[in-house]
Amino acid sequence: MGQHVLAATVALAIAVIFTAAIAIATLAAETLSRVFKVIGVVAVIAFAAVALQCSNLRINFTGSMPIGIYLLLPLQPNSLKRGMLVAACPPTRAAELGQQRGYVATGPCADDTELLLKSVAAIAGDKVDLSAAGVTVNGCLLPYSRAEARDRSQRTLKPWPRRHYRLPAGKLWLYGDNNRSWDSRYWGPVTLGDVSAIANPVAVVPSLERRQQFCQRAL
Repeated sequence: MGQHVLAATVALAIAVIFTAAIAIATLAAETLSRVFKVIGVVAVIAFAAVALQCSNLRINFTGSMPIGIYLLLPLQPNSLKRGMLVAACPPTRAAELGQQRGYVATGPCADDTELLLKSVAAIAGDKVDLSAAGVTVNGCLLPYSRAEARDRSQRTLKPWPRRHYRLPAGKLWLYGDNNRSWDSRYWGPVTLGDVSAIANPVAVVPSLERRQQFCQRAL
């Protein structure tokens, strides 16, 4: 299920439950007109939640990035820097595996996958080292960057080869600060063309926001 579908479903489910609860209470008080008013208000709220998903706003429920709402902004030429949050398409090979295993849902990417929210961990010219401990960029080990041998369903994962890399022009290393993040630790470097937009946090869970800021300071 795509994130936009999931968010809309959750919003509608909450709306239905909320409406039912208020309806029961108001019916008990024999105020039927109030019931219709409440239903109308909740319907507007549910519609707004669905409309939000169809705009440039993105709701993230995954653990690899801070949970919350992001505004997707157009990319400016040569604007990508280390630590920036972006919306990106996984490379073709990664997208195929991600679809087979249910890591990603359908979306606007060329391989029919959804956009993924990630941090730009390294840009052209940066040194990237992969080891059992995780991903090191320019001598700094990124937190929660260790690649896993198996996914949550115990299926084998194939991390990107463990060695030293210097990113060439036009390449980026994408990262989510979670040991389970589906990112460049499995895909390898991505191209600038894989990045669709800048993801600007609008409202995120505070504790996860602080963890992401720590990650950005370490880059």
